[in-house]
Amino acid sequence: MNIKALFKSLPLQTNPKKYEQFVKELDYKKLLAEDPVEIRDKYYVDNEDLVETDLAHISATRELHKKLEEKYKLSEVATADTDFEKVIQVLNWLTQNTFYNGAQIHLLTDNTLDILKYAYGKSFKKALCCRLKAISFADCLVAAGIKAYPVCMCSSVLKNSHFTCQAYISELDKWCVFDPSFGCWFTDKAGNPIDIFEMREMFLQGDEPVVNGYNFNGTAECFDVYINCFLKMCISNLSTWHDNSMDRRDKTKMSDKKRFNCRIPN
Repeated sequence: MNIKALFKSLPLQTNPKKYEQFVKELDYKKLLAEDPVEIRDKYYVDNEDLVETDLAHISATRELHKKLEEKYKLSEVATADTDFEKVIQVLNWLTQNTFYNGAQIHLLTDNTLDILKYAYGKSFKKALCCRLKAISFADCLVAAGIKAYPVCMCSSVLKNSHFTCQAYISELDKWCVFDPSFGCWFTDKAGNPIDIFEMREMFLQGDEPVVNGYNFNGTAECFDVYINCFLKMCISNLSTWHDNSMDRRDKTKMSDKKRFNCRIPN
Protein backbone atom coordinates (compact mmCIF):
# COMPACT_ATOMS: atom_id res chain seq x y z
CA MET A 1 0.00 0.00 0.00
CA ASN A 2 1.40 3.40 -0.92
CA ILE A 3 1.63 6.27 1.58
CA LYS A 4 -1.33 8.14 0.09
CA ALA A 5 -3.57 5.07 0.25
CA LEU A 6 -2.36 4.31 3.77
CA PHE A 7 -3.34 7.73 5.11
CA LYS A 8 -6.69 7.48 3.32
CA SER A 9 -7.35 4.18 5.09
CA LEU A 10 -6.34 5.34 8.58
CA PRO A 11 -9.87 6.39 9.66
CA LEU A 12 -11.08 2.90 8.70
CA GLN A 13 -8.44 1.44 11.02
CA THR A 14 -9.37 3.45 14.10
CA ASN A 15 -12.98 4.64 13.80
CA PRO A 16 -15.76 1.99 13.87
CA LYS A 17 -18.33 4.45 12.51
CA LYS A 18 -16.07 5.29 9.56
CA TYR A 19 -15.65 1.60 8.78
CA GLU A 20 -19.40 1.00 9.15
CA GLN A 21 -20.09 3.84 6.70
CA PHE A 22 -17.54 2.39 4.28
CA VAL A 23 -19.38 -0.97 4.34
CA LYS A 24 -22.77 0.73 3.94
CA GLU A 25 -21.59 2.44 0.77
CA LEU A 26 -20.57 -0.79 -0.97
CA ASP A 27 -22.67 -1.10 -4.15
CA TYR A 28 -23.47 -4.81 -3.90
CA LYS A 29 -25.79 -4.82 -6.92
CA LYS A 30 -23.01 -3.54 -9.16
CA LEU A 31 -20.44 -5.83 -7.55
CA LEU A 32 -22.64 -8.92 -7.94
CA ALA A 33 -23.33 -8.08 -11.58
CA GLU A 34 -19.57 -8.09 -12.19
CA ASP A 35 -18.87 -11.07 -9.94
CA PRO A 36 -21.87 -13.46 -9.90
CA VAL A 37 -22.14 -16.54 -7.72
CA GLU A 38 -21.21 -19.84 -9.37
CA ILE A 39 -19.39 -23.06 -8.49
CA ARG A 40 -15.68 -22.75 -9.26
CA ASP A 41 -13.68 -24.25 -6.37
CA LYS A 42 -10.29 -23.56 -7.89
CA TYR A 43 -7.29 -22.49 -5.89
CA TYR A 44 -7.55 -18.79 -6.48
CA VAL A 45 -3.84 -17.93 -6.42
CA ASP A 46 -2.39 -20.39 -8.92
CA ASN A 47 -5.72 -21.41 -10.48
CA GLU A 48 -4.84 -25.09 -10.03
CA ASP A 49 -7.10 -27.93 -8.97
CA LEU A 50 -7.36 -28.03 -5.21
CA VAL A 51 -5.48 -30.74 -3.36
CA GLU A 52 -7.37 -32.97 -0.96
CA THR A 53 -7.73 -31.96 2.67
CA ASP A 54 -6.21 -34.21 5.31
CA LEU A 55 -9.39 -34.40 7.39
CA ALA A 56 -7.76 -36.64 10.01
CA HIS A 57 -5.34 -33.85 10.92
CA ILE A 58 -7.19 -30.64 10.12
CA SER A 59 -8.81 -30.37 13.54
CA ALA A 60 -6.36 -32.45 15.57
CA THR A 61 -5.29 -31.02 18.92
CA ARG A 62 -1.82 -29.49 18.91
CA GLU A 63 0.34 -27.87 21.59
CA LEU A 64 -1.20 -24.54 20.52
CA HIS A 65 -4.66 -25.71 21.55
CA LYS A 66 -3.45 -26.91 24.92
CA LYS A 67 -1.94 -23.48 25.57
CA LEU A 68 -5.18 -21.78 24.46
CA GLU A 69 -7.15 -23.88 26.93
CA GLU A 70 -4.73 -23.04 29.73
CA LYS A 71 -4.84 -19.30 29.07
CA TYR A 72 -8.50 -18.74 28.15
CA LYS A 73 -10.24 -21.67 29.91
CA LEU A 74 -12.29 -22.48 26.83
CA SER A 75 -13.74 -25.63 28.41
CA GLU A 76 -15.36 -23.25 30.90
CA VAL A 77 -16.72 -21.12 28.05
CA ALA A 78 -18.19 -24.12 26.22
CA THR A 79 -20.27 -25.72 28.97
CA ALA A 80 -23.51 -26.57 27.12
CA ASP A 81 -24.89 -30.08 26.69
CA THR A 82 -24.63 -30.18 22.88
CA ASP A 83 -21.84 -29.41 20.43
CA PHE A 84 -24.04 -26.89 18.61
CA GLU A 85 -24.69 -24.92 21.78
CA LYS A 86 -21.00 -25.11 22.72
CA VAL A 87 -20.03 -23.63 19.35
CA ILE A 88 -22.49 -20.76 19.90
CA GLN A 89 -21.00 -20.15 23.35
CA VAL A 90 -17.48 -19.87 21.92
CA LEU A 91 -18.79 -17.75 19.04
CA ASN A 92 -20.45 -15.31 21.45
CA TRP A 93 -17.35 -15.24 23.67
CA LEU A 94 -15.10 -14.31 20.73
CA THR A 95 -17.60 -11.74 19.43
CA GLN A 96 -17.90 -10.08 22.82
CA ASN A 97 -14.14 -9.86 23.33
CA THR A 98 -12.80 -8.90 19.88
CA PHE A 99 -13.81 -6.46 17.16
CA TYR A 100 -14.02 -7.08 13.41
CA ASN A 101 -12.56 -4.81 10.72
CA GLY A 102 -12.21 -5.97 7.13
CA ALA A 103 -9.90 -3.03 6.41
CA GLN A 104 -7.44 -4.05 9.12
CA ILE A 105 -3.90 -4.01 7.69
CA HIS A 106 -1.77 -4.98 10.70
CA LEU A 107 -0.07 -8.25 9.73
CA LEU A 108 -0.14 -10.83 12.50
CA THR A 109 0.89 -14.46 12.50
CA ASP A 110 -1.76 -17.16 12.07
CA ASN A 111 -1.02 -18.28 15.65
CA THR A 112 -4.17 -17.75 17.72
CA LEU A 113 -2.13 -17.05 20.84
CA ASP A 114 -0.62 -14.06 19.00
CA ILE A 115 -3.99 -13.06 17.53
CA LEU A 116 -5.79 -12.99 20.88
CA LYS A 117 -2.87 -11.31 22.63
CA TYR A 118 -3.23 -8.50 20.07
CA ALA A 119 -7.03 -8.20 20.05
CA TYR A 120 -8.66 -9.81 23.10
CA GLY A 121 -10.36 -7.22 25.28
CA LYS A 122 -8.89 -4.37 23.20
CA SER A 123 -10.53 -1.43 21.41
CA PHE A 124 -11.58 -1.23 17.74
CA LYS A 125 -8.05 -0.08 16.92
CA LYS A 126 -7.02 -3.70 17.54
CA ALA A 127 -9.85 -5.22 15.49
CA LEU A 128 -9.27 -8.41 13.48
CA CYS A 129 -9.84 -9.09 9.80
CA CYS A 130 -12.00 -12.07 8.78
CA ARG A 131 -9.00 -14.36 8.17
CA LEU A 132 -7.73 -13.90 11.72
CA LYS A 133 -11.23 -14.18 13.17
CA ALA A 134 -11.84 -17.49 11.39
CA ILE A 135 -8.45 -18.95 12.31
CA SER A 136 -8.76 -17.99 15.96
CA PHE A 137 -12.37 -19.21 16.17
CA ALA A 138 -11.46 -22.60 14.69
CA ASP A 139 -8.52 -22.97 17.07
CA CYS A 140 -10.64 -22.00 20.08
CA LEU A 141 -13.24 -24.61 19.11
CA VAL A 142 -10.58 -27.30 18.80
CA ALA A 143 -9.21 -26.25 22.19
CA ALA A 144 -12.74 -26.66 23.59
CA GLY A 145 -13.03 -30.16 22.11
CA ILE A 146 -14.98 -29.34 18.92
CA LYS A 147 -13.64 -30.30 15.48
CA ALA A 148 -13.36 -27.19 13.31
CA TYR A 149 -11.40 -25.56 10.48
CA PRO A 150 -11.33 -22.14 8.79
CA VAL A 151 -12.85 -21.71 5.33
CA CYS A 152 -11.71 -19.27 2.66
CA MET A 153 -14.53 -18.05 0.43
CA CYS A 154 -13.48 -16.27 -2.78
CA SER A 155 -15.57 -14.69 -5.52
CA SER A 156 -15.88 -16.08 -9.04
CA VAL A 157 -13.50 -13.60 -10.67
CA LEU A 158 -11.16 -13.69 -7.68
CA LYS A 159 -11.53 -10.07 -6.59
CA ASN A 160 -13.21 -10.46 -3.21
CA SER A 161 -12.91 -12.91 -0.33
CA HIS A 162 -14.30 -13.62 3.14
CA PHE A 163 -13.38 -16.21 5.76
CA THR A 164 -15.84 -18.31 7.75
CA CYS A 165 -15.53 -21.56 9.71
CA GLN A 166 -16.92 -25.08 9.59
CA ALA A 167 -17.52 -26.93 12.86
CA TYR A 168 -18.52 -30.57 13.31
CA ILE A 169 -21.75 -30.98 15.28
CA SER A 170 -21.73 -34.53 16.59
CA GLU A 171 -25.42 -34.72 17.53
CA LEU A 172 -26.31 -33.76 13.93
CA ASP A 173 -23.46 -35.80 12.42
CA LYS A 174 -22.60 -32.95 10.05
CA TRP A 175 -20.35 -29.96 9.52
CA CYS A 176 -22.06 -26.57 9.89
CA VAL A 177 -20.90 -23.11 8.88
CA PHE A 178 -20.41 -20.18 11.29
CA ASP A 179 -19.13 -16.64 10.74
CA PRO A 180 -17.06 -15.33 13.67
CA SER A 181 -16.56 -11.92 12.02
CA PHE A 182 -20.28 -11.21 12.36
CA GLY A 183 -21.05 -13.55 15.27
CA CYS A 184 -23.64 -15.51 13.30
CA TRP A 185 -24.72 -18.96 12.15
CA PHE A 186 -27.04 -20.19 9.42
CA THR A 187 -30.09 -22.39 8.99
CA ASP A 188 -32.57 -23.26 6.28
CA LYS A 189 -36.16 -22.05 6.51
CA ALA A 190 -37.04 -25.04 8.70
CA GLY A 191 -34.39 -24.10 11.23
CA ASN A 192 -31.89 -26.82 10.32
CA PRO A 193 -28.22 -25.75 10.55
CA ILE A 194 -26.49 -25.83 7.16
CA ASP A 195 -22.96 -26.29 5.87
CA ILE A 196 -21.09 -24.04 3.44
CA PHE A 197 -22.14 -26.09 0.38
CA GLU A 198 -25.80 -25.95 1.32
CA MET A 199 -25.47 -22.19 1.73
CA ARG A 200 -24.00 -21.86 -1.74
CA GLU A 201 -26.75 -24.00 -3.25
CA MET A 202 -29.37 -21.73 -1.66
CA PHE A 203 -27.77 -18.67 -3.24
CA LEU A 204 -27.56 -20.43 -6.62
CA GLN A 205 -31.29 -21.22 -6.38
CA GLY A 206 -32.10 -17.55 -5.71
CA ASP A 207 -32.75 -18.19 -2.02
CA GLU A 208 -31.00 -17.02 1.16
CA PRO A 209 -30.10 -18.76 4.42
CA VAL A 210 -31.66 -17.66 7.69
CA VAL A 211 -28.96 -15.68 9.54
CA ASN A 212 -28.99 -16.02 13.32
CA GLY A 213 -27.15 -13.81 15.83
CA TYR A 214 -25.88 -11.24 13.30
CA ASN A 215 -23.60 -8.78 15.08
CA PHE A 216 -21.62 -6.09 13.27
CA ASN A 217 -19.45 -4.83 16.13
CA GLY A 218 -22.44 -4.53 18.43
CA THR A 219 -24.92 -3.29 15.82
CA ALA A 220 -27.36 -4.77 13.31
CA GLU A 221 -26.18 -2.41 10.54
CA CYS A 222 -25.20 -3.38 6.97
CA PHE A 223 -27.13 -6.66 6.93
CA ASP A 224 -28.04 -6.49 3.21
CA VAL A 225 -24.44 -5.70 2.31
CA TYR A 226 -23.30 -8.63 4.46
CA ILE A 227 -25.62 -11.09 2.71
CA ASN A 228 -24.72 -9.92 -0.78
CA CYS A 229 -21.06 -8.85 -0.55
CA PHE A 230 -19.57 -10.92 2.24
CA LEU A 231 -21.48 -14.16 1.58
CA LYS A 232 -23.19 -14.42 -1.79
CA MET A 233 -20.45 -12.75 -3.83
CA CYS A 234 -17.62 -14.65 -2.11
CA ILE A 235 -18.96 -18.20 -2.18
CA SER A 236 -17.95 -19.33 -5.69
CA ASN A 237 -14.54 -20.68 -4.63
CA LEU A 238 -14.22 -22.58 -1.34
CA SER A 239 -10.98 -23.83 0.19
CA THR A 240 -9.21 -24.50 3.46
CA TRP A 241 -5.72 -25.37 4.68
CA HIS A 242 -4.18 -28.82 4.91
CA ASP A 243 -4.04 -29.25 8.67
CA ASN A 244 -3.73 -27.44 11.99
CA SER A 245 0.03 -27.89 12.27
CA MET A 246 2.21 -24.85 12.99
CA ASP A 247 3.80 -25.09 9.56
CA ARG A 248 4.05 -21.50 8.25
CA ARG A 249 1.66 -20.20 10.91
CA ASP A 250 4.40 -18.03 12.40
CA LYS A 251 4.82 -15.93 9.24
CA THR A 252 3.65 -12.31 8.99
CA LYS A 253 4.30 -11.74 5.28
CA MET A 254 1.18 -12.72 3.31
CA SER A 255 3.10 -14.57 0.60
CA ASP A 256 4.80 -16.75 3.23
CA LYS A 257 1.67 -17.68 5.19
CA LYS A 258 0.03 -21.09 5.25
CA ARG A 259 -1.98 -21.43 2.05
CA PHE A 260 -5.67 -22.10 1.76
CA ASN A 261 -5.18 -24.40 -1.20
CA CYS A 262 -7.05 -27.52 -0.08
CA ARG A 263 -10.46 -28.80 -1.01
CA ILE A 264 -13.11 -28.66 1.70
CA PRO A 265 -14.37 -32.17 2.59
CA ASN A 266 -17.93 -32.48 1.26
